[in-house]
Amino acid sequence: MAASESGLVRRTIWVLRAVAAHPEGIGLSEVARESGIPKATCYRVLNVLERESWLTLDPDTRRYRVSLGLLSIVGGLLDSDGAYSHMRGVLSEMAASTKETCGFDVLLPPNVMVVAQVSGPRLIGQTPKPVPRTQPVWATSTGKVLLAAMDRQEVIDQYAEEYEKNAPEHTGSFEDFLKRLDEIRERGYAYTTDELEPGAASVATVVRVRDKYPYAVWIGGPTFRLTEEWVEEKVHILLESAHRLSNLLSVTDLQFQNGFPQG
Repeated sequence: MAASESGLVRRTIWVLRAVAAHPEGIGLSEVARESGIPKATCYRVLNVLERESWLTLDPDTRRYRVSLGLLSIVGGLLDSDGAYSHMRGVLSEMAASTKETCGFDVLLPPNVMVVAQVSGPRLIGQTPKPVPRTQPVWATSTGKVLLAAMDRQEVIDQYAEEYEKNAPEHTGSFEDFLKRLDEIRERGYAYTTDELEPGAASVATVVRVRDKYPYAVWIGGPTFRLTEEWVEEKVHILLESAHRLSNLLSVTDLQFQNGFPQG
């Protein structure tokens, strides 16, 4: 690694450490002072981390906090009594009820990241996919339902160029994609088949954390089992689980905002 790249990585780590030490939030000047990094450099690093959803910025107080997405992967939510373990408990109940694999994703533009997954009993003998892993928003039920929860113009501004550049031809035009998002928004959940990989299907809905929709919960399995009829019969389990996760993570988010990082 070049010296300049190594220095950038170190500065990014120092900034993250400074923000993580203040679950109640921390301003730019304080980050610069605690990390020992010039304010202008700090500002650039913080902007990137916030844009990539590793940090959140309160628009009123202008204070940064570590996002729930990052915490669910590497931080405070991973403690044995914390929200991550309770989240997995909800996913385990879903997997037991549906007999299919269930998971929880975070929106990290231009992808979604699977941060928790519980294999269904029918997956025995197969190797589960690694977690965490990233997947394109336009090829997953979680990606689509998360984009459907966003303002339509925001989706256009943030994803049109990325879609035109990287989405496969069989997914259709971006305008067609937007129409599908409109249908998902009205229905309340997304159902995909043979898009991420042949023979695979999934259904997902958003998990609201207070006034935001950065998370989604899903059920996945083979297309011959996860048919449209099956989804109509089982979708209530998905929606009920999303409501439980919303309550759980909203409480956790409020605890972090108030300076209590325990689950």
